[in-house]
Amino acid sequence: MKRKRLGSNIYNLSTWKKTLVEIEVGLERKIPPLLLIVLIQNGVLESVLQALVRNEIEVIILGQKDSGSVLYRKICVRNKLDGLVIMHAKSKIKTNNIPIMLLDRIVEGQKGIGSLIETLRIETFRHIKKIGFDRRQRAVYRIYDIYIRKQPAITIKEYFPIDLPLWNS
Repeated sequence: MKRKRLGSNIYNLSTWKKTLVEIEVGLERKIPPLLLIVLIQNGVLESVLQALVRNEIEVIILGQKDSGSVLYRKICVRNKLDGLVIMHAKSKIKTNNIPIMLLDRIVEGQKGIGSLIETLRIETFRHIKKIGFDRRQRAVYRIYDIYIRKQPAITIKEYFPIDLPLWNS
């Protein structure tokens, strides 16, 4: 019988608690409540971050690479006023499983994927697969899938620096 990896079903309450305890033991401190809210939300992250910084944010495309039917993308989100990086992310986009209008807008690189999905009013389902801590980057991360038309379309790994003053404001 196969054992599930910790965090594989993040919506299971006991798994969620175990995951948090494991991360906090590694951090040697509690995850700030605001960061917890960001980690478990499954709406448009840009809107949440903009509300938290109380200022405009910008999505900066650090790189995009097309490899057959997959588009790889790296971004960072920063506070437009002071340039402080709030988070960064890596995305794996299955180009065959997303509407062409969405793909065109992603390639243009003007907005984050969540905002584009919202603007285009595309129905999606998001499944958070794992939450963890990357010691090298000193960042809490989450990995989730976005399903479009019941097909896995996008996998995103987002990193949130644990030491940002934002989380404790």
